[in-house]
Amino acid sequence: MNKIKGFVFIIIGLVFIGIAGVIVYNNQSESQAAADASESDLECVLEQMPQTVLDATYEGDMPVADVDGRSYIGTVEIPSLGLLLPIQSEWGSDNAKISVCRYLGSVYDNDLIIAGHNYVEHFGNLNQLSTGDEVIVTDMNGRSFYYQVSNIETLGSYDIEEMEEGDWDLTLFTCTVGGASRVTVRCEATGETSEVGDVPDIQKAVEESEHVRK
Repeated sequence: MNKIKGFVFIIIGLVFIGIAGVIVYNNQSESQAAADASESDLECVLEQMPQTVLDATYEGDMPVADVDGRSYIGTVEIPSLGLLLPIQSEWGSDNAKISVCRYLGSVYDNDLIIAGHNYVEHFGNLNQLSTGDEVIVTDMNGRSFYYQVSNIETLGSYDIEEMEEGDWDLTLFTCTVGGASRVTVRCEATGETSEVGDVPDIQKAVEESEHVRK
């Protein structure tokens, strides 16, 4: 009887190991697909940016670029994580499988919130950021806005009001594995922006980025 029980436990254990393996494989496959999709769309977004920073009215709605029916407001760069990603204009579960998305706000109003899945190639490593790390958002006029990480907190998955409250210039967030909570990075503007008429700062980032096909 004990041998039978032991055999059953072994079988159950092997089944769970198999299920875990399938889950890991699916997550890795989904993450790679997301990385490839965002990289492809990033190139299209960059192609639509001007060669010099435009003299535009930097208030109100952010200009957008269309890529295969998806709308983008620019890019977000996190040098310490080696990330350069396109930002879709609207959050949605399907959109988030392609790239990070604007959750709320505008870079012009100093209240932009960007959400992304916890894929490694998206926002999966936000918890590795430190106070003072640089974050750069570039709009479709080619103008870059510079921020520094000021605070990192963990919020509950349903803490919507807490996510939106506070006088933060920029917020980045992603769900933890399992979705029980959200890693939330609060940033403050440094006041630095690229100058109108100059070559967009993002051109240097493109040259150094691993996320743009050379």
